[in-house]
Amino acid sequence: MNSQTEKAGVKAFNGLNRKKSLFDVIRRCQDGDTKAMEEIFSDYKSPLFNLTYRYTKDLSSAEDLLQDIFIKIFTRIRKLRSPEAFNAWVYRTAINACISSIRRSGMGKHIPLDEIDKPRKAEADNTHIKLDMEKAVNILPPKQKAVFLLHDVQGFTDGEIAQVMKWSESTSKSQLFRARMKIRKYLKDKRL
Repeated sequence: MNSQTEKAGVKAFNGLNRKKSLFDVIRRCQDGDTKAMEEIFSDYKSPLFNLTYRYTKDLSSAEDLLQDIFIKIFTRIRKLRSPEAFNAWVYRTAINACISSIRRSGMGKHIPLDEIDKPRKAEADNTHIKLDMEKAVNILPPKQKAVFLLHDVQGFTDGEIAQVMKWSESTSKSQLFRARMKIRKYLKDKRL
């Protein structure tokens, strides 16, 4: 799936008619309508799974985390007062769940370099450039990783990321810059 297609999936309810539809779906979800919940699940499951998998690097863990995220979304949707903020709220919920999962598992504390350099079976068919890039993204601190994935992988704007992360737009830009610099340094050092 290319980034434009992924971006379209992430922003599933964009457009004037879709926005009105989203507001209706949110209201129905808040009233407990399971069909509305299925619509939201259908539109967000793929991009949120991609996000969780990039954090966990494990299919089973990503699926479990995705399930937890949707449980949080549907149990807390009644508290959502601004339907316009739904997309940001969903991604903030997902990123917070991913970061919490990393903290619980202890993976966020320290990743030994020899562990980073071990290619996984699923990565064996990929090119060295893709492997190196993936390794570079994996060594980023959780919030920088979130900004990088949202911007450069999923196509969010700096303003949208700021809304998701509850930051100013300048903080979003600076975190993205720092993430890119760390990735660039890792890739440069890897080539030496």
